Amino acid sequence: MTLRDALRLALCALRGSIVRTVLTILGLGVGVGAVLTVLTLGDAGQQRVEQEIVKLGVNKVWVRPKDDRHTLFMDDAAALREATQAPACAGAYSAGSVRCGVTIAQAQLAGFDESMAEVHTPKILSGRLFRSSEFAKGSAVCIIDEALSEHLNHAMPGDSLSVMGKRLRVVGLMKGMTMQTMSGGGGMLLMPLQTLIDMQACSVAEITLCVQEGQQASDVAALALATLKGSEGFRADTLETEINAAREVVRIFVMVLLCVALVCMLTGGVGVMNVLLVAVRERKQEIGLMKAIGGTSTQVGLLFLLEAAVYALLGGCLGVLLGAGMIGLFGRWIGLEARLSLGTMLPVLLGATLLGLGFGVTPAIQAARLQPVDALRCQ
Repeated sequence: MTLRDALRLALCALRGSIVRTVLTILGLGVGVGAVLTVLTLGDAGQQRVEQEIVKLGVNKVWVRPKDDRHTLFMDDAAALREATQAPACAGAYSAGSVRCGVTIAQAQLAGFDESMAEVHTPKILSGRLFRSSEFAKGSAVCIIDEALSEHLNHAMPGDSLSVMGKRLRVVGLMKGMTMQTMSGGGGMLLMPLQTLIDMQACSVAEITLCVQEGQQASDVAALALATLKGSEGFRADTLETEINAAREVVRIFVMVLLCVALVCMLTGGVGVMNVLLVAVRERKQEIGLMKAIGGTSTQVGLLFLLEAAVYALLGGCLGVLLGAGMIGLFGRWIGLEARLSLGTMLPVLLGATLLGLGFGVTPAIQAARLQPVDALRCQ
């Protein structure tokens, strides 16, 4: 019996009981689809978490005074930039009332030096960022976010605002920014650092460093403190510990879901073995006849292994279709942009095929060991 003959016999056996075949394939397909769904949505979820983590400042180091006896200066930002080879931005913060016409709103005020765009990357929706000359002169200009614009009856670039009694011209409208030292409230207003210092006679509150690729936040923090004079009076904060903990939680959650999906796939494999064991018992006379006319135990075992492989392949293909459907459905429900990729699909298909072959070994051995006399004995 050739391999082609064995494959044809295996397909005929599967067609002999369509309902049983479909249910067996469906059991394995659900398991494969579950694994594909967990892997794909898990990867998309991890990417979403990484994006949210970046907003919190995973690549940032904040250098701040420990108490009022120590002060940061604008020149310190340049010194830290040179020492760490990381962009550094000096900033100061306050809160105050902002008026546009007769409308008044409370806002978070922030002043930054000319490295603002490089470090904090504000997303401008309309208008522009500050010019270098405006940073240097402390010009009376500002940028507001969407929340503050809404509170001020949709103030836009070109409008004039009264901020703590000083007139500022709006030059840009930006998307809301996440700042470690500030809470949301009525919105945010950015201005050149010198403008805020002149307005409120305040000092630099912190210097934010943007960690570059290939650098570690902890190393940048240590080097920044070593660069400052009287470094014992300052601290360098990072979110490295918190971020790693968040990533570990997501990883564990995805692994738990994957284990559950793998159990589903194993259950489908057990279903394949169960069906083949029943088939061996039902087809004893067929097996005995094959051996009586010259078929070997190897050929009989190969026949059942091929049936297991066909079950696995069909179940894997059905699993891909089910997985693609579940990924699209659950992805939209959760709010994730996820697509099934070949890099995920091919290994899972290979694993399903090997799983089917593995669960087909026991029925194949049982069929191969049947003696013709015993197999042909009347039931």
